[in-house]
This record gives sequence, structure tokens and C-alpha cells, in this order.
Amino acid sequence: MAHVLPLLPTTVIGAHARPSWVFAADDWIKRGLFGPTDLHEFFDDSVDLAIRDQEQAGVDIISDGEMRRRGFVETFGGKLTGLEDVGPDRKVGEISIDMEPVLETRGKLEVPHGLGIVNEYRYLKAHTSKPTKVTVPGPFALTSFIRPVDYYRDRVELAKAFVPAVNAEIRALAAEGATFIQVDEPATPGVGADPHKPRDIAALFNECVAGVTGVKFAMHICFGTYRKISYAKRTYAPYFPDILEAKVDQFVLEFANREMAEIEHWPEWGDGRELGAGVIDIRNHYQESPEDVAERIRECLNYVPPEKLYLNPDCGFRRVARWIAVKKMRAMVEGTAIIRKELGG
Repeated sequence: MAHVLPLLPTTVIGAHARPSWVFAADDWIKRGLFGPTDLHEFFDDSVDLAIRDQEQAGVDIISDGEMRRRGFVETFGGKLTGLEDVGPDRKVGEISIDMEPVLETRGKLEVPHGLGIVNEYRYLKAHTSKPTKVTVPGPFALTSFIRPVDYYRDRVELAKAFVPAVNAEIRALAAEGATFIQVDEPATPGVGADPHKPRDIAALFNECVAGVTGVKFAMHICFGTYRKISYAKRTYAPYFPDILEAKVDQFVLEFANREMAEIEHWPEWGDGRELGAGVIDIRNHYQESPEDVAERIRECLNYVPPEKLYLNPDCGFRRVARWIAVKKMRAMVEGTAIIRKELGG
């Protein structure tokens, strides 16, 4: 049965906050102390927690919290052939993005067993009765920490190599019944030379969704959350209007951490698309009140028709303490309720 969403649907970007026991289990897993049954139970329990936290907060559209993933390098890099982990560019000093491991190409890349997202979705839909959203890394997201050395000239050529795998995953998700799929792309140069442009992102997005119908597609353009450090110039102006070439139903953009900067441009940028507006700052320890959120939504409604507006955090909660993430989700839901009442719905 199709779900009927309320006005101003609330959702998350994807990743949920990790409780302490997840970090403890990850340590045991790296030391080889978990068997297959232990791993199965651990990941299922992690997803169950993310689902429960979202449902109890009252979020309308939920994800599996990406609880089976451990970042693009560790999770998706491990599913590829033709790569060598050469370690981070810097190991000593202040924490920053250049402390992430870099993978270098050693020939043609292959994704022999898919990205594993279909299995994530199967578990999610079997364990909630609420509407769901599935998150898929886009081709440029997958190349964020890959340095083209052999076989590929640059990051655009490298990203094109991932299109068949992403398209196959999206086709399989649609066949499994997924109706809301968000493709994540970074507003970042990644490692090494990066000549790609918004038109490149749009073109490869269209190839990734080719042949798929009956799905609402969102594109999240992310400024980065590594240790809460942004790794790109925090403006969407360079993306529009070229990014509109993407066959996207909804753009998911960060506004809360920029004090709602650029929301006033949506009438000229949006081209009638939906907006998933970030109204929760995930880079800030400050815990928004419902009225804080309501104020941000009111600002959005000055420029976005209510029937075109979805509400979400700026990015995923992976880098946020779980107890704070739960409070922030509740504030998002309660702030949205204030505005729905003001709108008479």
C-alpha cells in the first residue's frame, strides 16, 4: 500500500549516529574476534537501533542509518578490484581530510559483486512500516579518495568506470520496490587533480538512473563531514544552472550550517524541483530547539512552496554523538509540527 506523506515530510540524509558499543565492536572485528554469526547479529542490531531512533523521534521517511557501512574507503573500496591502499598523505599533526587513506588505481577497476545496497534495503523494508529512503553513492563520491595513477587519466574518467555498477544497483533497488533513492555526490575536489564540472556530475547521474522508472530521485550535494570539517567552498552558486541537466526530482542541500545562506536563490535555481532543505546543523554541538527549526522552516517557505519542501539535517549524523543526534531529530520533527499547525495542516 502506498504511503501518504504529510505536508513538509521529515527525513534524514542517511547515516545515523553510532553508539559506543558500535565502536567497541568495530575494534573486535578488526582483531578477528567476531565470527560470521556475531557479525550478522551485530549489523542487524545496529540497523534496528537506527530504525528505532528515527521512528521514536517521529521522522516520516527513514533510512537504515547506513549502519552496515564504514565510510567510502573502507566499505566501498573493499568491494573494488584494481586498487592499492597507499595510506594517508599525512599521519602526524592536526586532524584533517588528508589523514584519510588514499587508494591508487593499479589497472582497470571492477565491482564484481555489486555495492551491497540492495541487501541493505531488503532488511530495511522488512523491519519498518514507514516510508523509506535509500542512499547510494554517486560516481564522484566513490572516487573521492581514489587517485588515478594507472589506466585512468583523471577523476572524470575514473568516475565513468563506476556508472555501470551504480546503475545496476539502482535498477535492482527499483525492482525490489524502492521508490525514493538519494544519490550522494560531494562538493569536493577529492584527492589529486580534479577537473570535473557540474555538467559532468549531471551527465553521469543521468547515466546512473537510465532505464529506471517509478522512483523519486534525489541528489545530495555534500560539503563534507570528515571530523566535521568541510572540504569545499560552501556555496551552491557554481552548480546552478548546469546541475539542472540532471534528471533529479529533489535536490538535498545544506542550509543550517550556513545560517540559511542562499535559500533566497531557490526560486531562480530550483526550476520547479523539490528541495530537501537542511534545517539541522550536524557540525555543531549546539542542540537546536523546535523553535530554532521552525524559524529556519519559515525562512525556507519564503522561497519554496510548502508542497515542494522536504526537511532534513544538513548531512548524515555519523560524526555526531548519538544522544545529540536523537535530540536534533526530535527538534526537527517538533519544529516541523509547529509550522504544519501554522499552515493549518
